[in-house]
Amino acid sequence: MLASLARTLHVGVLADCFFDPGTAICLKQATKNDGKMPLTALRQPTRSNACITARHRPAWSRSAEDAKISLREKRLSPLQRTIVKQDLQRIEAVLGGLDRRTEAA
Repeated sequence: MLASLARTLHVGVLADCFFDPGTAICLKQATKNDGKMPLTALRQPTRSNACITARHRPAWSRSAEDAKISLREKRLSPLQRTIVKQDLQRIEAVLGGLDRRTEAA
């Protein structure tokens, strides 16, 4: 009975995934899939079935540092710079959420 209620946890670098085929964004983006497993290459760690914990913080911190280093590059086009800045904002929002949860605990 419990097995039918439980969802499978798929461990990831940026987030863990409580895979639910009905709400999985990765499956909606795929052209071919059987719907039984998450498609990790299409995973969006800040949406849907994702679970980000303090264990994931080092990877998010490294991503923020990489984005900051990229922004120092003079050869970035305006479009590339905008995209990296948007990604950095998303990363910083995740880190801020992790920090707030840590402070509340």
